[in-house]
Amino acid sequence: MVSARRHGGFDEAELPETHRIRWWLAAGVAGLVAAGFAVVPYLPFFQTWTFVRDPKVASVITWTVLQTSVVLVSVVLTLYFVGKARLEAAAYRANQIDIRLFADERPEGSHDREIDSAVELTATFKRFLNDSRLYTPTPVPGVGSSYDFIQIVEHAGDSADGWWKAATKLIRLAQPPAAFTVSGTIRPGNTSGRYQLILELVRVPRFAASPLVIEDENWARVLHRAANAVAALVIPRSAYVRTNIHWVAWRDAKIPYELFDAYQRANHFITYRRYDEALAEYYRAVSLDPANVYIRLEIAALQEQLDLHLDALATYDDVITVCSRGHPTLARWWIGPDFARQPRHDTRGREVALLIARYRHALVLGHGDSVAGSWWVRRTTAGVPGDARAQRRTELRAAIELRFRRYVDLDVRTQRYAIPREKRLALHRRVLRVPVEELVVQEATPAQLAEYNQRAAEMRSYLGALSQYEIERLIEDYRRFGRRWRRSWQQLTNRALDLSLVWAVLRRAMADIEPVTGAVPEPQPAYPGSRVRLADVCPDRRWPPDPRALDATVEAAGPRSSWEECYNAASVYAVAMLEVGPRGERDLRDRARNPRLEGEARDEVARRAVRELYQAATISHSGRLPERRSWVMGEDPDLAALRGHELFRVFEMVTFSPDRAAPLRPQRAHVWEQVSYVRQLVAEIAGCRAHFWRTRPEEPAPDSRTVDRRRAADRDAWRKLTALATGKQDWYTRYQAICAFREWSAESGYPGSISGFPLYSEERLHAQLRGAAGRRGKTGLDANVVVREYVRLCDQRLDQLVADIAELEHTLVAEDDYAARAQLWAALCSWFDDDIADGSSAGERRERFRKLARP
Repeated sequence: MVSARRHGGFDEAELPETHRIRWWLAAGVAGLVAAGFAVVPYLPFFQTWTFVRDPKVASVITWTVLQTSVVLVSVVLTLYFVGKARLEAAAYRANQIDIRLFADERPEGSHDREIDSAVELTATFKRFLNDSRLYTPTPVPGVGSSYDFIQIVEHAGDSADGWWKAATKLIRLAQPPAAFTVSGTIRPGNTSGRYQLILELVRVPRFAASPLVIEDENWARVLHRAANAVAALVIPRSAYVRTNIHWVAWRDAKIPYELFDAYQRANHFITYRRYDEALAEYYRAVSLDPANVYIRLEIAALQEQLDLHLDALATYDDVITVCSRGHPTLARWWIGPDFARQPRHDTRGREVALLIARYRHALVLGHGDSVAGSWWVRRTTAGVPGDARAQRRTELRAAIELRFRRYVDLDVRTQRYAIPREKRLALHRRVLRVPVEELVVQEATPAQLAEYNQRAAEMRSYLGALSQYEIERLIEDYRRFGRRWRRSWQQLTNRALDLSLVWAVLRRAMADIEPVTGAVPEPQPAYPGSRVRLADVCPDRRWPPDPRALDATVEAAGPRSSWEECYNAASVYAVAMLEVGPRGERDLRDRARNPRLEGEARDEVARRAVRELYQAATISHSGRLPERRSWVMGEDPDLAALRGHELFRVFEMVTFSPDRAAPLRPQRAHVWEQVSYVRQLVAEIAGCRAHFWRTRPEEPAPDSRTVDRRRAADRDAWRKLTALATGKQDWYTRYQAICAFREWSAESGYPGSISGFPLYSEERLHAQLRGAAGRRGKTGLDANVVVREYVRLCDQRLDQLVADIAELEHTLVAEDDYAARAQLWAALCSWFDDDIADGSSAGERRERFRKLARP
């Protein structure tokens, strides 16, 4: 991602550069000349000149002609230059495009032409182009703020006649002109079942870009790609490339339209909670622009939302590695002295990315319990240790252990005595052990669980100390380089960082707590001159913290005036409400007391946390709230305990005004969303295959090649389901299953679709548990208990699916009876359909599936 203006390795943008200032200056000069020749001759000082006081006839005639000619020519030139300047300014703003009706070259009477007319396709293209958005980075996971940057100009009145046509044209002169015109031609694709659109973009008056030929399998995808291709042509020469931080390095360079298309589709998928497809599109964008650190930031934020903490930690680390070059002190510590002397201009435009990446990296370290869970624990008993997610975790563990050796020189433990470097290195290797045998909780012995709990507590304490160190170091660097960071003030402020340091101290205290006594040992300072100490939040060195001391520490940071400041303050209060065990739950170590806030103290802390959330919502623009709702309502682990409080439910109802009463959210609601998503994916794939076999008898008898191809597709479907069940925590495995579903549904005309991650609903949670457990399922249970039980049943069902496919693989694809195949796939769909209301359990539906699968 290098500026095309400075480096010749990039193709220049196809559209010409704008020269609005040049034309405005020319208009100003011409206007001054016209005014000078029209006014100056009648001023008193001009009348004293000799040739004016005693003119000759020839001179008078000559001067009159000259004056009139110059004034007229100057006025005409002024109007021309103003028109050109307005046109250049419109091209620079690039916010208005005139789209002409598409020409239609499809055969007359074709089925496609009857379904999608040229008028309808033109209107849809206008809507897609109008919906193109530019996004800004955000320090909180979720969709960043966005804004429309293109408007469609309609030339009403062009078809009028007489005086009305002239009047509309005169009125239009006062309006900002449209500097771009788009015309298109609709044609059949080069192969059957494909569609083609040829677009021509012209920058008025006569600069034309190369024609765009867009072809795909459906008109919606063709028009989406076409709209993004037009936007990619317009952006490089516009004002947006100078102000939008994602694309500032593409100024005057040719942006590949596939890059902009991938980025737009990723944000579109996030809006509809289709996170696996969004990640795939982000990675497609990064493959076209590997140095775009802002897209990597969005990948890391999405990985946090999906509980892929090891992945997020590695991605943030990569961003810091790329951005720290040119910052000698930081580069020397982070990536070694070899990169400390890189020219600083090579990192220009990445300061905001560096700040956000360092900030989020420290926060992920603070959630050391989640990192420990990703380090050791497997949720499934299916498959072999080499499934896709296990392999990915093995790679990440090795990479993180190697990178984290930068911390070996830090003495951040709770002992009062210094630790030699050799012992620190041994501690590092023991905590971040690689390779490691993953723990399957369902099969683990009590001794294995006890060992895991002890290791997880040690890792959590170690990572908590590193988190505090990174935040303190970031605060110091942020204050020292205030001018260089001025572009980031809208993202993070000094006060927001101070509050995040309070959060880190609390998280570290939770990790260091003595399980038997509840005491919190005094740690060594994480950074020289530490600004916040344990005594500030826990004066008696015991957990839970004193609410008054906590409130005093938060207020000491100063008044809060931004979303990030208020939200960080709310997170501080919310962390104090958590259980001291992993993921805000009970500590399972032997004889652990599990101290926590209770009674009036808990209500008071919850009241203060909700107060900060109200202030954050009041400060934030209303359009930003939906973008943050998913993270606040269900994904941020800091708010896990607060979501179960009545005051938080009132906050949700007041702020977001849902269509029904807001529920008290269980702590693991986001885990329920993930397992429900995988279950729905299996059910939709099974339903698609059942639909395929139901519709085959209506066709003529196929030849042997077609039969072999269909059998191969069925075998592939069973393999995809096996991979999905064993690698359900791997986003790429789920994405491959989605791609296969798209192909099968297009072939069979299946009307279903893959929906995104479901939003939490208490009513749906209980209904799905009844669908999984059947009539014997217990009712009236606490939502936290229901979530744990439902997650257990879903994981068990996926393990059973793998075992059944392995046991019955020879009979699943041997049957040539289309109806039998359809019944088998329908039985599988029913097995994974927990919204079914026939009172059967998942176990009973599994037996029906097994009976149909047996020969």
